[in-house]
Amino acid sequence: MGTYVPLSLRRKVVIAVDAEQLLPANLLADHEAADETAEATRNRYSTFKTIAWVKANIIRATEDHVFLITTLTNSGAIDKSTVAVMWDSLFSEQDAHVDRKKAAEAALGRLSQALSAVGVSSSIEVLLGSPAEKITEYVHHHRGELLVVQNPVRGPVARSLTYSWADSCVQMAECPTLVVKQSDLSDNVAVALDPPLPTSTADMTSAEIVEPE
Repeated sequence: MGTYVPLSLRRKVVIAVDAEQLLPANLLADHEAADETAEATRNRYSTFKTIAWVKANIIRATEDHVFLITTLTNSGAIDKSTVAVMWDSLFSEQDAHVDRKKAAEAALGRLSQALSAVGVSSSIEVLLGSPAEKITEYVHHHRGELLVVQNPVRGPVARSLTYSWADSCVQMAECPTLVVKQSDLSDNVAVALDPPLPTSTADMTSAEIVEPE
């Protein structure tokens, strides 16, 4: 059995998750949006595989502490009128919106729980603002020793014209930075985290949902 390393002395590994893959564009998809629901589930599984790959290939469970972070570039609110028809029972008349920040925190929390289940200590944070700027500031503030970023999904035109926030992190970060490309990850990597996360799109929110009978 290895020697216990206090959290203050552990290597600090920051994993920056792509918010667009962590949370679907519309948090609440019903049966009439099957394609959108399937895409959201694929994106969530892609994020899960990223964390699993990092656990399998980089993390030293007894020597590292993982900071799980993501960045929202707006206020994080979805207007209630978009949601009311589907989730009337979940919101009171006083609720003005669904808070995407809370939903992101819940999603990161589930990833943190999966890491905890395999002996990895972690904490979570949802940042607001420009992704590359906020992520690199966070790494600097927490004295991160390694930054791992999930490569965002972008179309061929966007890739040819502009840098992604992940590319900018590579340029701006003060520590070694690794970009994990989704196309490089096999489904088999998911066994690094056991048990796996739930796949329901509903789990993306911080609310507890009871499915109708």
